[in-house]
Amino acid sequence: MKKVSIIIPVYKAGQYIARCIESVLAQTYEALEIVLVDDCSPDDSMAVATRCINSNRRKCDVKIITLDHNQGQSAARNAGIAAATGDYIYFLDSDDYLPPFTISRLMQEAKGCDADFITGNYIVTGGNRKPPRLNLPTGIVSGNTAIIDALYREQWYVAVWNKLIKTDFIRRHNLYFEPGIIHEDDLWTFKLATKARTMAAVNEDTYVYVLHPGATTWTMTDRHLQCRIRVIELLHRYIDGDASLHTDAVVSLFEHFKAQYMRIICLAMHDRAKQLSMYDAIRSHRISPRDIRLYRAERILSFNYHLPRGLGFLFYKYAILGRYKFLMLKAKLRLPR
Repeated sequence: MKKVSIIIPVYKAGQYIARCIESVLAQTYEALEIVLVDDCSPDDSMAVATRCINSNRRKCDVKIITLDHNQGQSAARNAGIAAATGDYIYFLDSDDYLPPFTISRLMQEAKGCDADFITGNYIVTGGNRKPPRLNLPTGIVSGNTAIIDALYREQWYVAVWNKLIKTDFIRRHNLYFEPGIIHEDDLWTFKLATKARTMAAVNEDTYVYVLHPGATTWTMTDRHLQCRIRVIELLHRYIDGDASLHTDAVVSLFEHFKAQYMRIICLAMHDRAKQLSMYDAIRSHRISPRDIRLYRAERILSFNYHLPRGLGFLFYKYAILGRYKFLMLKAKLRLPR
């Protein structure tokens, strides 16, 4: 039986960690390794987790890694990857939890194919915002372009959690997390999509995603917005440095990420000077080999590159807030690009 390593970074999760750990210990799949990474949490998270573990028959399946100082979720996940001995890795956030059949169902799909990763659907509880759910039927998505296009159409989601990934695939492609930034999921999942050749979808709810006050996903401080610019910089470096990534699908996905980020910046930040500064950063990171043919929505947006800075900013901003949304809807409906 293939072993699955479930990696759980732990930091300030005292209110939620018991539910999370208990849901993992209750999994029907037997060949589990539970890797808890203590990111020097200042609360009682690890004490609560330890109590849950010690009273359970599966306590021998648990490995605890303690970082020497607080380093953030990216570093905690990287430490978990380094310590994992399973054939597959599964990331779980400490404030979320799993139905008991999650790993069994995902591994059932894994046995029937040789996919680089398998992703399931999820339930959202708490909060008023509902992230996009998995919009693929159960089965295989074959070919790198098809996987990238499905992410472009938002048919599968950028969150790291609820994905069962081959451990050797992660290590072979250096799919580690960028430390010191927020929205590291976007960067990591973009790279995952560009490296994978096959993925499988399980359109069943295999994860419970909990939104609660203070969740970083929906917080929009200057640092959050600046980190989005940093993600664009890192993606640009990643694509620019690898000629094999200079494809219509990859570059269109990159331009789509840029447009989505600029939309968030415009909606969250009302200071025009700051908007313009961030636009400059987004505009300056362009991949433009001569043989690239962007998808229709991004082809229209790319007109901003040919305009003077001020006009380019206005065109880009209002195209994103207006026409681009319509074009992306067409893309999601699989209408002509």
